[in-house]
Amino acid sequence: MKLRYRLLALMLAAACAMPVQAAQPGVLNIAFSVMPPWKTIDANGEAQGPYAHILRLLAEQLDATPHFIECSLSRCLQLMQRGEADVALGMAATPERVAYIDFISPGLEEDSRIAFFMRSNDRRPLARYEDLAGLRVGVTHERRYFARFDSDTSLQKDVALHTAESMRKLVAGRVDVVIAPVLHGRSVLAAESLAQRVRQMPLQAKSYGGFIAFSRLSPWGPYRANVAMAIMRMRAIGQLDPTRQMSRSRRCERATPGWRTPGCAYDAGALRP
Repeated sequence: MKLRYRLLALMLAAACAMPVQAAQPGVLNIAFSVMPPWKTIDANGEAQGPYAHILRLLAEQLDATPHFIECSLSRCLQLMQRGEADVALGMAATPERVAYIDFISPGLEEDSRIAFFMRSNDRRPLARYEDLAGLRVGVTHERRYFARFDSDTSLQKDVALHTAESMRKLVAGRVDVVIAPVLHGRSVLAAESLAQRVRQMPLQAKSYGGFIAFSRLSPWGPYRANVAMAIMRMRAIGQLDPTRQMSRSRRCERATPGWRTPGCAYDAGALRP
């Protein structure tokens, strides 16, 4: 009996000596860079679009309050690197980023193709990667597309802050071609009323894929297993498919088909080539 009490005393002492794990954070800080049709900001400054909806569902799964931080892509990356943002969606899983970001599987169920766009009256062919030689290619600052293109130093790359800026340069003749994710490029053309002046070319490539990016310095680090489990649950019930997470409202229902109303679902039919 004395031995039993001694063992119990030792167990209690060990338990008291163990560090107490901090409570799970109550806020999920989300780095949010605008990228229609997936990520938009409405007239009230609220994050909208299917990616915002997915991230709100993730916060709900984690019993946390979502806090969206609107930032440029380069700024969002800095926030993730410092742990000032916990998660992001829509970032390419490139080798340099995995040094400070965990890209959690399973990935999004989305169209991950990369496309190239040229002026409608430009008859130069662009069906093979080699056709890019000698062309000025409009790219977005800090955005990554696919490994061969990103590492190709022989190409003439013209950097803009946003895809819309590159598309305007294209129409003005300042660049020859613009690279962008398929649906993002088509959405920008529709929003800028440039769909008749720009065409999508046959050349396409597969991107790095869409994962939920998780900062390694995030206060959520000790609860990474909880985050991964929440993502698996969301995948199992179809909540990681952006095309199913479109907002529905009277304002959206009244939107003109083919036009991008901030915070509303894009018209998939209008975005087809």
